Amino acid sequence: MYLLYSILLFLFLLFSSPYFLFRMVTKGKYKKGLRQRLGFTPPLYTGAGFIPELKNKDIIWVHAVSVGEVIAASPIIDAMRRRFPEYSFLISTVTDTGQDMARKAVSDPKEIIYFPLDFKWIVNKVLKVIQPRLFIMVETELWPNFIRETKKREIPLAVVNGRISPSSFKGYKVIKSFLKRVLSNIDLFSMQSERDKERIISLGAPEEKVYTTGNVKFDGLKTEIPDREKLAEELKISLKDLVLVAGSTHSREEEIILDIYQKAKEEFPDLKFILAPRHPERIPEVESLCKNRNLSYIRRSQITDHPPQRGETSPSAGRSQIILLDTIGELAKVYSLATIVFVGGSLVPIGGHNILEPAALGKAPIFGLYMHNFTESARLLLEGKGGIQVRNKEELLERILNLLRDAKEREGLGEKAQRIVKEHQGASEQTVELIGKLLE
Repeated sequence: MYLLYSILLFLFLLFSSPYFLFRMVTKGKYKKGLRQRLGFTPPLYTGAGFIPELKNKDIIWVHAVSVGEVIAASPIIDAMRRRFPEYSFLISTVTDTGQDMARKAVSDPKEIIYFPLDFKWIVNKVLKVIQPRLFIMVETELWPNFIRETKKREIPLAVVNGRISPSSFKGYKVIKSFLKRVLSNIDLFSMQSERDKERIISLGAPEEKVYTTGNVKFDGLKTEIPDREKLAEELKISLKDLVLVAGSTHSREEEIILDIYQKAKEEFPDLKFILAPRHPERIPEVESLCKNRNLSYIRRSQITDHPPQRGETSPSAGRSQIILLDTIGELAKVYSLATIVFVGGSLVPIGGHNILEPAALGKAPIFGLYMHNFTESARLLLEGKGGIQVRNKEELLERILNLLRDAKEREGLGEKAQRIVKEHQGASEQTVELIGKLLE
């Protein structure tokens, strides 16, 4: 089974290599971490800093695929650092944006690397160099060869903040017999909800190793932004302005939200709009949408304190109707400036994005029907009347206009959203308590 898996992985990489090479040459993607993905970890580089920092240290290796998983890992790492100060932490990600977020969100990481390709010879090469005391996977990213070879070295493995989405569950069931062997090598499953616990057990995880600890993303959420005034000043926005924020949007959602913004401006002409595509590389595509609607815009990275000079063609922040958020790691802070928040990936079949970030700041998020990756978060906010779900463009426009008209209603919804977040914090400490037993 493992041999078949390795062959299929090799064939996938072989046949998809033209795509990866094209992206590497045209956009520089995947090139940055290629050496590390092939097993050439930082100790093999000159002056990499890995050896003096972590050599002869007890290492806890935390793997977080991308931005969302890094955000979830941050409160767990902070809690572990307080409880186990003798350990050093290594963070691995798969994506470039995950690397950037790890440097911002994780306090004092000793090293951040790209996760190796899941081939036995590459995995063993990396494990021989790093030799972690414990390996932690965030949100159920399962790499069979890595898990198997790590277990052979008697290194404990843990899944934290684990979740199994409906689509993943359906796919996993197809390979249940193989997956059961993979899951048997893992020593701890700390799952977000009872439903996630039931799913992982049904797929073959030993029941005595599975616990429900809650979603650690609640713990990593800030319920206030201390530099809110500074951020508003940087964006040339007044704290008294009406501000619509659309976060983590995808293709086809920007068209909808831009049309809604134009409609809303007919009644609220001074309405500000901050639009944050999920993938910053799509900013040029969103700029074209703005141009087609004769909407003025400016990128967040282009906003400066100096007034436009004579002959400058780029719009100023003061005159622009829309700010396009093209920076990494600022969306949560930007939510604090919002009057209304829409969270994307939910009007199109993506599965939703983190609706808890605005909720923590007292902003009741509006989202669409496609929330299968955040089912539990959506359920909690809807049942507690701290979130709003809409079916289509017309409903989204109606709810936005109603909330812009009724300050009392939106403040009440926001208070409920924030209360829900505070009531569900504490999962990190429960998770670290379980991890402590593995380290002992």
